[in-house]
Amino acid sequence: MPASVINDGTPTNDPAAALHWAAVALGLAEAREQQGAPLTADERGHFNEYQAAAHHHGFTDAQIRCYLNELRPAVSR
Repeated sequence: MPASVINDGTPTNDPAAALHWAAVALGLAEAREQQGAPLTADERGHFNEYQAAAHHHGFTDAQIRCYLNELRPAVSR
């Protein structure tokens, strides 16, 4: 991230936020598929934006999934 960019906690500027929201979006997409209600076109667009932000920060799909797996126990409590 260039020094002139302020880390404002958004997925665009904050790697941790990018990873978190990409994982949350992945979990939502998977849950909706299992329920037979896939993401709408608008939701899919936002999903793609979150994945792209995480990829921009250097995270792989495997890392996003790993983080999602770490989140799942906290969500199911």
